[in-house]
Amino acid sequence: MTDTTLPLDSIPDSALTDPYPFYERLRAAGRVHRLRTPIGLTAWFVPHYEDARPLLIDPRFSKAVHHSDHGAEDGERESSFANNMVSTDPPEHTRLRKLVQKAFTHRRTELLRPRVQEFTDRILDELEKKGRADLMEEFAFPLPMMVIGELLGLPPEDLPYLREKTVFFFMEESYEGSPVQRFRERQAALGEYVRKLIERKRLTSGDDLIHGLIEARDGENRLTEKELVATVMLLIFAGFLTTVNLITNGLHALLVNRDQLALLAARPQLIDSAVEEFLRYESSLGLIEGHATDDIEIGGTTIPAGSLIIVPVHSVNRDPAVFPDPHRLDITRDPNPHLAFSYGLHHCLGAPLARLEAQVAINAVLKRFPGLTLDCAPEDVRWHRDFFSRSLRALPVRFDR
Repeated sequence: MTDTTLPLDSIPDSALTDPYPFYERLRAAGRVHRLRTPIGLTAWFVPHYEDARPLLIDPRFSKAVHHSDHGAEDGERESSFANNMVSTDPPEHTRLRKLVQKAFTHRRTELLRPRVQEFTDRILDELEKKGRADLMEEFAFPLPMMVIGELLGLPPEDLPYLREKTVFFFMEESYEGSPVQRFRERQAALGEYVRKLIERKRLTSGDDLIHGLIEARDGENRLTEKELVATVMLLIFAGFLTTVNLITNGLHALLVNRDQLALLAARPQLIDSAVEEFLRYESSLGLIEGHATDDIEIGGTTIPAGSLIIVPVHSVNRDPAVFPDPHRLDITRDPNPHLAFSYGLHHCLGAPLARLEAQVAINAVLKRFPGLTLDCAPEDVRWHRDFFSRSLRALPVRFDR
């Protein structure tokens, strides 16, 4: 239960493990709020869907780091992650996205479907022998890492290292000290790994996505070395941890909403609609950040130019003005215009792959284990204390027949 006496000037600790009561209060209290975040920055929060969706396509809502008031002084411009599509605006964003799309095609994604099924079946074969498992650790973590390894052509022996580096990017348990500095250090280590990987790829030929990115051209236009590194890093992030959470959060949502689990088990053709509802109901992404390049007025409040702006995804995706009965899981919900993959120019390029993996994985689990149940009391399932994403600590289950 959220303490309604807490002032709405910062993110309370309780919202790091359960954001929904706090965001319900935030929506009720107004359309724009200036809050202090757990990492020490002050930002303008836009919690209503009707304001957030048009903001995401407003040219004054910039994703480029150099439009931030704090970007220059905290060294953000030097990040090896800064030269990717997510942190740029048109025309640079348009150029980068066009080049990446030449390599990351729908056909390349669809060709992965049988491999995703193969990886899924291989993992489930091993789990079936045990009768119980932690689906987070033993299923949802290895599957997307195997898929991103296949997509990018990563050496299998490198996958444990990449998992470790990627996991600790966003699962930040403590916001004391210098969380931004810790993030940068981890980012630098991963950036160095990616640079060396690209160097090796340049000496060989292949049909993986990294080779495709190296060779992608638009006339004389190609990705620079920094852009290649940043893009591969982005693909590792977007292709791994967010998909881990999509699979686990979706399975957990079904396990605590048994009517919806029974419906999907009986009608597996609903999986596309179900995955969209999992994306809305427990989005892996917690927020979308941008900066105001000019004053932006929302609901009578002016957000000054240079301000950090946050669209809290967990708030807009449960806004009752758009989603009736928003706290109820409904795998037949239609329409379902959630913002889990953002919106507009910065809509996630890897969304089709994440959807594909979740569709294959969740249907396979329900088909293989019709007696799937939690191996603990529902209230004993714990969430990470996380400002940036929505992630379970574990998902213990039994495979009762």
